[in-house]
Formats: sequence, C-alpha cells, structure tokens
Amino acid sequence: MKKKVFIGVAWPYVNGILHVGHLAGYLLPADICARYNKLVGNKVLMASGSDCFGTPITVEADKKKKQPKEVVAEYHKRDSQLFKKTLHLSYDIYTKTDHPHHIKVVQEVFLKLLEKGLLFINEADEYYSPSEKRFLPDRYVVGQCPHCGFSDARSDQCDNCGKLLEQGELKNPRSNLSKTPVVLKKSKHYFIDWPKLQNRIETYVKPKKDQWKTWVYNETMGWLKEGLKPRATTRNIDWGVPIPYKKIPKNMLIEDVKNKRLYVWFDAVIGYLSASKLWGKTNKKNWKEFWYGKNLKHYYFMGKDNLVFHTIFWPGKLMIYDPKIHLPDVPSINMFLDFDKKKFSKSRGVIVDIKEIVEKFGNDRVRFYLTFIMPELKDSSFIWLDFQKKVNGILVANLGNFIHRVLSLGRGLDKEKFDEIAFDREVKKQVTDSFGKAKDLLDRCQFRNYLSTVLDLSTYGNSLVDKEQVWTLKKNDKDRFIKIMKQLYLIVISLGYLMLPLLPEGGDRLFKTLKVKTPDLWPEKNKEIPALTKILNKASFKDRPQPLFSKIEDEEI
Repeated sequence: MKKKVFIGVAWPYVNGILHVGHLAGYLLPADICARYNKLVGNKVLMASGSDCFGTPITVEADKKKKQPKEVVAEYHKRDSQLFKKTLHLSYDIYTKTDHPHHIKVVQEVFLKLLEKGLLFINEADEYYSPSEKRFLPDRYVVGQCPHCGFSDARSDQCDNCGKLLEQGELKNPRSNLSKTPVVLKKSKHYFIDWPKLQNRIETYVKPKKDQWKTWVYNETMGWLKEGLKPRATTRNIDWGVPIPYKKIPKNMLIEDVKNKRLYVWFDAVIGYLSASKLWGKTNKKNWKEFWYGKNLKHYYFMGKDNLVFHTIFWPGKLMIYDPKIHLPDVPSINMFLDFDKKKFSKSRGVIVDIKEIVEKFGNDRVRFYLTFIMPELKDSSFIWLDFQKKVNGILVANLGNFIHRVLSLGRGLDKEKFDEIAFDREVKKQVTDSFGKAKDLLDRCQFRNYLSTVLDLSTYGNSLVDKEQVWTLKKNDKDRFIKIMKQLYLIVISLGYLMLPLLPEGGDRLFKTLKVKTPDLWPEKNKEIPALTKILNKASFKDRPQPLFSKIEDEEI
C-alpha cells in the first residue's frame, strides 16, 4: 500500500555561506529520499525553511551593522534561489521562522505545554556582561569547553565535541563582543519539565533500535539513561518568537515577560509542523493527511549536532501538542563532513561553497561524490583530488562508460523487438535484485550502499561486454550480437531508472537519448522485466550517444 511520506529537512541558519558539508549532511540525503519516494508512488511532502532567530543571526547582523530582519531577508532569498535554481531540491515548501504563521504555531505549542502542566517557572543562571550592562546569550559568550577543553566553545554548545552546555558550565567565559569576562546572573524563565516526559519518550525510543542507525539510537538512549533535566525555553533576548503573555494566566507570568523571547531551540523544530500547515493553507490542500492516520512515514534529515532536538525534544513536544499526531519514524542523522580533515570555517577560508562547486562541475558529479563519501556512520572529508579521482575513475569509467559503450555498439538496432523470453535468467535476476536492494536501502536511508548497488549493476554490465567481446560479435556473429545487446540494453534501461533519485540529470539525458519520456515511476516489485521491456520497445537507438558524464581535468581543480 502506498504511503504518505513527510520529509523534514534541517533548517539552516541565515547567517552565512552554505558549504558542501550542509549538502552532504542533510540537503542531498533528503532530496534523494523525496525523489525515491515519488518514484515508488508514495505521496510526498518535503518541508523546511530558514532558521531566522537565535544568536547566529544577531551576531551576523552586528558584524554587518544591520538589523536582524535585513540579514534574514538577504540570506533567505539567496538560500531559496540556491535550493530551487541551482540544486533543484524537491522542496514542496521552503519558508522561514520569522513568518507570522510560524510564530503563531510556535505560540500555540507553548500554550499547549503550559495548559498540560509541562511548563514551570524557575530561576536560571544567564551570562551577563558587567562592562556592556546586558545579558549575553549563546554565541555572544565563548570559553573553554568543560568536556574536551576546546578554547572557543560557545556557551550553549561546543562546536568541537558537539556537547550541549548549560549556563555556567563554560570555563573562563568571556564576551565575544568586548572580550571581557562575564558573570552569571539569575533571571526567571519558563522551563519544560522534561522529567515528566521521560517514561513516554523512552517508550517511544526503545522500539526504534532496529530502525535507527546504531550510533543514533545509542546516543539517544544515553541521554535517557542519564535522566532528562528541565530545560529553559525562554531567554533574555529581543530577536525571537515573542512569548504569548496575553494568553498566559496571571499566576504564571514571569517578570519582564514582554522583553523575553522563546529560545531558538524551542521554536525551530516546530517549523516542520508550521510549514506543513502553511503548505496546506497556501495550496488549498489537506496538510493533516501527512500527520494523522495510517500508512504514514516521517523522515527527518540533519547533522549530528541536532540529534537530541529531533530524537527526544521534538517527539516530546508532539506528544503533548496532540496525542494522535504522527511521531518521527526515521531520524536520518549524519556525522560531519570536513575539508581535508579540517573543519569548515568561513573566517579561516576553509570553505567549499555549494553554489560555486555546482556551477563549475554540475549537479550530478557533485551529488555522486558527496553520496560516495557521505558521513553516514563517521565523519568524512571532502578532498579535491579525491573528488576528481572518484568522478573520473568510478562515475565516468564505470557507470558512464558502460552506458556509452552499449549505446555506441548498439546503434541501428531499432528494428529489433524486445521480448521477455529473450533475456537470460541471470541478467533478469541481476536487474530485479538491483531494484529490490535499492528500494530496501533507500527505505532505510542507506544512501552509500544504494549507490554501491547501482555501481555493482554497471560493473556487471561492463563484465558482460568484456566477456562476450561484443565488438567482435558485431562483425562475426550477428545473431549472438543481437542477443547479447538485448541483455545489455535491459541493464542500461535499468540503470536509467535506478540513477534517477541520485543522478537525475544523467538519467534525463539517457532517456532523451533513447527518445522516451523520463519515467515518473519505478516498476512495481515482480513486474520489473515487463515494464522495462515495454519501454525498450518504445526506445530509439539511432542517435550517436554523447557521454552522460565527463571527466574532471587537472586544471579544473
């Protein structure tokens, strides 16, 4: 039975250039997932947007001497165009968290937590700068990480080891603006009572052991074994979702409530829900069909620094917001991609800009390499020479070369009819097994193994060309030549289908060469061969083929 699939993609901060680590970490995996699910007939809603609040934006605004909303407008427009016009990502909606609709939904969730007794008032220590006479949140305070010793850890999270930090844990804290020491000062805030949800979240997480990546499951269970702690959901900041204080009972109002805001960690993940609702409203469609009922599947894509927000905090909020709503199924969380074993850093010039690399080398070559090295289970590195080596030695020499060899050798076979009986049992098994493996792996978000499955089929095809010495058969044994070419064409057309989630432009070029429409659907299970035979009988083999993929020359890198 076909599913309704929701794909939630991490919300990038609108404060700087997006690099290939973002593309490999969550943007590309989400796009492959969306394309695949559409190809197998599932109904898909892929949603995300710009994360507009929080200190990354105000820090950037301070640097540029602009208002935060000006920075948001600038970078949101840039990122939206990048995703749509350059990367051609499969977003059904790409919105932003300063949209009035998002703010309204976030406030609704906050009030629901308050109504259900999950919020309480408590004093929190916050960093305060005596020299600047102001509270300093998150990125405005840096110091030494108490876990790994990193000297420039942020006050909320260490970029080096990824540990979340509570106020007061940082050693030798200092203002990131004035570089002067900061102190802790108490202030009243709203806290989420996570201990109350501990048992419910454990009940949700434990059955996921065989569905989630092992490291994702283990890290999530590690948080639960330590015991969830209350977490402040408001901050002394002026750039964020306003607290809906007019709807809060008087006995639950905190001091200076009008000047405090909901913390970005609270509001950003709610964007998945608010974006879905906005999509429904804008397109006059029923957003609830993706969030309520049966035959649903929810995927979430992000980097490892967002793990706990998606495996614990987001499901917990949803449980309280509406007990009937669908909870996340697959948090497809990747490790980090660095640059030649160095962390990407705009300030240090360690950056590979997504727009620049795609405009220079094309989508398919970039998508291929980033999937080949995707940091699914451990951190990996983008290396220019390796990019060239993998593209030239595998994408071009294996996949592209096989398809080009077959199309070149088989020119002029238009009069031949394809029949299932003509295909050897072994070849049919290779093809059907490849579809089966690809579907299973893509269902489980194992993108590197899916790519290996595609390459294994083209490797098999290349070995068949060499084994039969097809170029010799063309001259000396026409009947055998035609028989083998039919086997090879079956493999080629299969690869055309199989590459579409990952290499959509190459797939389109192949089907255009064969003068058939790029398919919207993969063949159904156990019906692969009849479907492929049908499209082969519509194909034309007259045109001189052009290589699907080109090499990267030394001077290009």
